[in-house]
Amino acid sequence: MKRAPQVVLAALLAGLAPFGQAAAGAEVPELLEVDAAWARRAEGAKGGEALEGVVAPLVAAARKAVAVHPRNLDARWRLMRALYFQGEHATTGAEAKKKVFDEGKRLGEETLDLVRQEAGAAAGKDLSRATPDELVPYVKGRTDVTACFLWSAVDWGKWALVFGKTAAARQGAAAKIRDYATAVVRLDPAFDEGGGYRVLGRLHHQTPSIPFVTGWASRSEALKALRAAVEVAPRNFVNRLYLAEALHDYEKARRGEAVRMLEALVNETPTTALAVEDARAQEDARALLAAWKKG
Repeated sequence: MKRAPQVVLAALLAGLAPFGQAAAGAEVPELLEVDAAWARRAEGAKGGEALEGVVAPLVAAARKAVAVHPRNLDARWRLMRALYFQGEHATTGAEAKKKVFDEGKRLGEETLDLVRQEAGAAAGKDLSRATPDELVPYVKGRTDVTACFLWSAVDWGKWALVFGKTAAARQGAAAKIRDYATAVVRLDPAFDEGGGYRVLGRLHHQTPSIPFVTGWASRSEALKALRAAVEVAPRNFVNRLYLAEALHDYEKARRGEAVRMLEALVNETPTTALAVEDARAQEDARALLAAWKKG
């Protein structure tokens, strides 16, 4: 079914390519500004801690891009990613972090509604209540949708950690993260170095078991997804960190392997493009090794 002319026109005027085509984000000046700020995010950083004075302009540029192009998914996932980085690497205090990640997850939910509208218009169906996983057949080939789903899952996950895993799970956060991450895996298993697998595996590992709420959380699924993430991107520090931690928790016979994995990780040189993120992974690895040694 062809979309109504006014729907197509509204999308084009808003800076969004017709659904089914990837948006040319790199050609949008505001997005170029965001990308330049993103490339500078590690300036002045100390290990896994970035400077708020460097990160704030990144978030401001991303907010501006969304304000100018409110229907452009490339702008939206860039803002979600910037908020994740700000909250994780340049914000201290639970309340301050919660505020940053809350903005990210709210943006993710607004973006999900936008994807539903666009996909429904293109398919001639009512998809207003579709989950990310249910939207997969309608958004295949859309890297911007895949990115939005991944960073929605990440911001939801970080918000849940600050809010409290059990309380957040009771509010449906775990199911939200699961649906977003599952959709990313189905859309592109290799996206962001196995990002869908990474989030899904971590979710299964960290989600508290609550009857009738998170009974689907599984040790075997945690290990399966995290192994898949490492297979996709064996160099990725976070993939390896998460797998080692899950192995240590779930397979006593392989704890020596988990220790060796983290010892190798802390002795490697961080990737230039992920200097802050890799440094944080090494800090977390050192903390785990110290805790494991104490028993």
